[in-house]
Amino acid sequence: MNWLVRIVFVGCMLATAVAHAQDQRSKGEVSTLTHQVSMEVYSPFCPGKTLAMCPSPNAAEVRREIQTMAEEGMSKEDIKTKLVMEYGEEFRMVEPPTGDNLGLFAAIAAGLGLAGFAIFVLSRGRESTEIAPTESDEAEEEKDPYLDELREQYRD
Repeated sequence: MNWLVRIVFVGCMLATAVAHAQDQRSKGEVSTLTHQVSMEVYSPFCPGKTLAMCPSPNAAEVRREIQTMAEEGMSKEDIKTKLVMEYGEEFRMVEPPTGDNLGLFAAIAAGLGLAGFAIFVLSRGRESTEIAPTESDEAEEEKDPYLDELREQYRD
């Protein structure tokens, strides 16, 4: 009988652990959803910042509202729509069209190409200005008496 009580006890503990793990997962999902929504909506209290970046106490209150809505099971889009309806359309974050960056990418590519060309031209010009030893320098080196003496000692 004692072993039966132990088996029931272990089973209850395992069931409690599984239920607790599922509860933690849902809290993690709520936290993730709250952060995602906060990063995808501008703050009505800090112009130019997302709700997640705004240090205002009012923004913290809105983040708590988002968390409550997420706990109730609302989807991310529903939460964002409700926030935009409450605070205004100007707080909806819209991705800029990709065509806006084409000019910037072209300017960067042109700048890199120009810098590479300048390095190439300057490095080629530098090679042609290097001074090579002449025959007269070698002849002077041969006439040095000290070098002649060292050469004789080396040969001996």
